[in-house]
Amino acid sequence: MAGVRPEKLRLSDIKSRLLNVAQTSQYRLTLSVPAAVRSKVSDLSSLDFDNISLSCSEANLPGSSLATHDVTNDYHGVSEKMAYRRIYDDVLGLTFYVDRDYNVITLFERWIDYISGITDPQTYKSPFANQRVSYPKTYKNDIFVSKFERDHHSDESSIRKKILEYTFVQAFPRDITAIPVSYEASQVLKCSVSFSFIRYVVEKQDLTGNVVVAS
Repeated sequence: MAGVRPEKLRLSDIKSRLLNVAQTSQYRLTLSVPAAVRSKVSDLSSLDFDNISLSCSEANLPGSSLATHDVTNDYHGVSEKMAYRRIYDDVLGLTFYVDRDYNVITLFERWIDYISGITDPQTYKSPFANQRVSYPKTYKNDIFVSKFERDHHSDESSIRKKILEYTFVQAFPRDITAIPVSYEASQVLKCSVSFSFIRYVVEKQDLTGNVVVAS
């Protein structure tokens, strides 16, 4: 609109806005392992599923897009795009620190073993071993990634409760990336796992953990 001047901002206003930015390092993974898979790792006495979730060093949250088609106006020949379906990126990438007991690697290897129908790794060493994939309901489960921020205005705990929660519906590990080992300079061993899922849902929550519903 003509004659409208931009708002004058004070330095304190600019500073407060610049400081109000989200950080990539503040999140939490909740890994829900199906009961059938848990039974396959019951012999690992040192395995703690909470520790597995806490050992997640990086999460690549997927995106989505809209599938569109062209619609042509009958009167003027104007073409415009219309959305007809939402398409989800089908990979959730998670990277984990590997513990000295190798529970992280063992968990995901046995999870994929169960999916592919491997009941006994020893018999699978045979060149004539067959695979019989398990029923999807038994190896899929929801995975949750909660994104939160530090609240510098709180008195004791500087951590806010969950702000955004991603729910990945019916997820399962699709592949484990190659794990390099070397005699050269020693580094922390990591394991990257890609999960497939049906869709994801993002919910915003208030400081009490209740879902914020748009009015």
